Amino acid sequence: MIHMIHLIFGALLAPAQEPHFHELARGSAEVPTAPTMSSAAHAPETVDASVPPERALQELIAQGQKIAIEPVRRTAVSQNGRIKPVDTLARESVLLLTGSYERFGLKPVQLYFALASTPSAPWAPVVEVRDAKLRQRLGYLKEKRFFSAAELEASPLIELVQPLMKNQEESGRLSEEEKKVMETFSQLNLIRQIILGENFIHAVDFSFLKPHTSGSAEGHGAATEVASQASDYLQQLRGDARQANLLAPALVETSRRQEAPQIFQHYLGTLDSEIFYNDARPFLWASLIALLAGLLLSLDITRQKLTAKAVPWLYLVTLLPLVLGISLRVYITQFAPVTNMFTTMLWVSLGVLIFSAILYYLYRNSLVSGVMLIGTGLILMLTEQIPLILSPDLDPLVAVLRSNFWLSTHVTTITISYAAFTIAMLLGNVALVRSLMPGDHTQFFHQYAHYAYRMIQLGCFLLSVGIILGGVWADYSWGRFWGWDPKETWALIADMGFLTLLHARITGWVKSFMLLALSPVAYLLVIMAWYGVNFILATGLHSYGFSSGGALMVGIFVGLQLLIFALALTKFFMSPRPAI
Repeated sequence: MIHMIHLIFGALLAPAQEPHFHELARGSAEVPTAPTMSSAAHAPETVDASVPPERALQELIAQGQKIAIEPVRRTAVSQNGRIKPVDTLARESVLLLTGSYERFGLKPVQLYFALASTPSAPWAPVVEVRDAKLRQRLGYLKEKRFFSAAELEASPLIELVQPLMKNQEESGRLSEEEKKVMETFSQLNLIRQIILGENFIHAVDFSFLKPHTSGSAEGHGAATEVASQASDYLQQLRGDARQANLLAPALVETSRRQEAPQIFQHYLGTLDSEIFYNDARPFLWASLIALLAGLLLSLDITRQKLTAKAVPWLYLVTLLPLVLGISLRVYITQFAPVTNMFTTMLWVSLGVLIFSAILYYLYRNSLVSGVMLIGTGLILMLTEQIPLILSPDLDPLVAVLRSNFWLSTHVTTITISYAAFTIAMLLGNVALVRSLMPGDHTQFFHQYAHYAYRMIQLGCFLLSVGIILGGVWADYSWGRFWGWDPKETWALIADMGFLTLLHARITGWVKSFMLLALSPVAYLLVIMAWYGVNFILATGLHSYGFSSGGALMVGIFVGLQLLIFALALTKFFMSPRPAI
């Protein structure tokens, strides 16, 4: 990773070898033609040394509207260790640059190729600098969110990056503020490569994946031909976008004919499935259906009109898009659906649906089902709304995780235990809110405490089994069963926290209400094990799961949780009550 950053850094600091936007705009720089990375067949033609941002953005949008999405988005490209459709490459690129999959009324493929074919693209403000303090450090108003590539090149960004490179080499860690600087640097490098055409031409050419001394002549010929076709396509886009659309079918066919190593062959057969997955957005549909079904079961006026037979159908309709989305991810990646924070939240959502359906089958409480469906819908909606934090990418796993047996046993078992604890947390919050309302809730607390108790039992069993399986995997991979690594330690702490609740309940130390009230508090230990270790501590042997972001949202959730707990507990102890 550090070596890659050095390559990027060196490229940006070497204008004599690779021209800056202003030189390209004046037509003074010569760049080699395809199939090399620095193809200039599509380099911006002569324009003014500077273009007003508003005009540049209008020209970019107008160019994007001329670009036909089909069939060019079916072009096969290689990036981040796998083969994917250019539709996915464009989505990921546009997300990093702009903070959204769609911006300025353009689809990702349209915006991506508009950047590569619009002469004034270097001056179009499309890069979102997401940190207000960094915007001021770059010399701009903190209210200004979007910047052009030319503006970022002219800013002190490179000077800010230089010391961070040294710090990362020495310590291997960056602060949150420093990570934001490096993210903006990555954005600048990405948009620069897209505008120059390097990003697309390099990605579409598979020749670097396999030595030329092996493989068929047809495969190598396709690899050489596709770079030339990609260069021609970008060049034609600059002249007449509608004519370029006619070149796309041949480009798509050639890109898919290329020879690739055996490890990549699977991806060539999943390209269309991945495009379908991108378009279908199954988890968004699952979240909307879950929220609607949950409301139907939670509101008295609608719940009373629904028959008992309707509840299983509501579960089934919610499960269909969720299972479809997870199945597509497994088919494309060939790995269990628990490879990052995004997929673990999907797995927990699935677990909440399955476990709450079992609760309904056993106790026929449709209101509980309604609460669980709403909770599932909110979790799924969260995964859809913050892709920059919860990355939905389908890229390959790091080497230590490439064991489908252990991934499908240890990680899935631990993660599904979080689903049982989530149900207990939701039941507890219902009880906390109910306790703030007037009336006698004794029977309600007894009933819901029984449900929560069963879910805590299930969660502790699954988490304990998952921890043991993790120890066996650790002994196999790292040569020791237990090492007090933060991830395994916090998993044990969460397990012990809920086991304490079980024992307190058995011994009579806590009654029904306190079991419900303490379940959301104990769930904060799960949040620390699940989110905190990877996103806050970011230390230990489980470094492959580290990420950043979302601390404010999690902090607000924790604060609200503790506030509701404190209010409910205060009222509970200040009011005359039976032994509940």
